[in-house]
Amino acid sequence: MKKRIHIILPVALAIILPGLNFFSISETSGVQPDRFAEKWLYASIVLYILWYILQSVSNIKTKYKNLIITSVVASFVFIVYAFFALLIFKIPSAIKWVFIVKLFFASVLFFIIQYALKANQNISKLQLEKEQILIENYKVQLQELRTKVDPHFLFNSFNTLRTMIRNNHPSSEQFVMSLSNFYRLTLTLNKTSTTSLQEEIDVLKSYLFLIQTRKEGAVNVLMDIEDDVLKKQIPTLSLQILAENCFKHNRTSSSQPLEIKIYNDHDYIVLKNNRLPKLTVDGISGLGLENIAQRYKLLNIPDGMVKNSNDEFFEVKLKLI
Repeated sequence: MKKRIHIILPVALAIILPGLNFFSISETSGVQPDRFAEKWLYASIVLYILWYILQSVSNIKTKYKNLIITSVVASFVFIVYAFFALLIFKIPSAIKWVFIVKLFFASVLFFIIQYALKANQNISKLQLEKEQILIENYKVQLQELRTKVDPHFLFNSFNTLRTMIRNNHPSSEQFVMSLSNFYRLTLTLNKTSTTSLQEEIDVLKSYLFLIQTRKEGAVNVLMDIEDDVLKKQIPTLSLQILAENCFKHNRTSSSQPLEIKIYNDHDYIVLKNNRLPKLTVDGISGLGLENIAQRYKLLNIPDGMVKNSNDEFFEVKLKLI
């Protein structure tokens, strides 16, 4: 659309401006139709050429730029004046200066319009560069999340696995498979900023199984997601981040288990947990809720993340794409 404006605008100005001029002066009365159309055509050609001459010289980068623009415009006006006003149409001397003034003001008008277009183009370019920097920044953070193994989580998982093997726990093999699957998925989801809800759920299930096995009886998970939303997209690893926040900010025990509910509500996927606040909160790693909100913003999706909370529960809704 912006490229079309740069093509259409000079043509439109070249056609409209002579018409406005001709219809606003009394000299047009009595002029033969063919002569009138001829003048209009010549004026349109002159203005069209003038537009691109101004556009070319305005791109020159030198400290004498204004002097060059003035010289080029003055030379062009003189050539047009000499060729059309004196040789072809033989304009009466009384209005020759009016002809020059009109060309001068047309040059000023064109220069102002071109300056405004360039200013708008520069603003759009800066905005695009800013968004690209933000995108790259979040890609780096996301990559760190995918490739960085949380030492405490991994250490605790191996300790749990050692205890399970020593006690011949029936879920030992499933624990190993889930641990392997969890890290495989987090390391391979690195091609796009969004992924299908189905893939997110696969990662989340592996992660939650590991946590539930380690904290046996202290975490209850209820997942109720309709099949028809599983193909929709969601910011990569966002559900895992929400699950991590549950364990970072809440205590877990068999007497007071942490209840996590995951379900879809219209265009949103919801993760809700009861509040059992810790006395101290571990250091926060990964992207965090603010980063998820920014990723929705970069995707131009309004209300991408919605938070609701009170003394009883904490709930986060993520919009399905």
